[in-house]
Amino acid sequence: MNAVSTLSGRHVVVVGGTSGIGLAVAEHAAAAGARVTVAARTLDLAPAALPAGVTAEHVDLTSTASVEALFDRVGTIDHLVLSVGPGAMGTVRDLSSADARPFMDIKFWGYYDAVRAAADRMAKDGSITLIGGGASRKHAPGRPVMAAINAAIEAFGKANAIDLAPVRVNVIAPGLVDTPAYAGLPDEMRQGMLAGYAASVPAGRAGIPEDVASAALFLMTNTYVTGTVIDVDGGVQVS
Repeated sequence: MNAVSTLSGRHVVVVGGTSGIGLAVAEHAAAAGARVTVAARTLDLAPAALPAGVTAEHVDLTSTASVEALFDRVGTIDHLVLSVGPGAMGTVRDLSSADARPFMDIKFWGYYDAVRAAADRMAKDGSITLIGGGASRKHAPGRPVMAAINAAIEAFGKANAIDLAPVRVNVIAPGLVDTPAYAGLPDEMRQGMLAGYAASVPAGRAGIPEDVASAALFLMTNTYVTGTVIDVDGGVQVS
């Protein structure tokens, strides 16, 4: 087996693939010749946003039944990428467990259900890539829930690299990436946030979705990489 494989004709499923990082992954995989299925809770903008030939499916990661139904529909999978979940902001003084739990339900337990449902449908030379976040190890005020969720995803990915082998399982931990997740912020606040991050990291800029997408394609095609966490963060972990 070659150390680097092709995506041509392979089936790539991207959960959270209709915007931001997930959409960039879907676009890159389609451009590399993959057959791509994206899944998301909201598909209103999908036909306009997706490359030609990419199939869109509905899924609600807070519902185990919805996740299982998705994987029943999509059939066999070569590569699975999970890229969903809002960031949970607030200290333990601000967020009750009832307020914090939905974030874990979506991003950790949603990922758990997806990996569980996909496990027996994966090609033996396939891969699962979990998009986590740099907050797992680079701590900042008001992010204990975000840190805990992303740390759990990293441990979950490493453990499944053993349990699901030879399927490869990896995690990408992005830093700040300019995505539609921040579209609700006033423009001045959003630009200030991006500029502040750029000034604080060695790369001198905030990320864009394509930065993470290229890392995801690397993990799909390099058959010697498994059980790892790749930081795509401009160097925030060392700053």
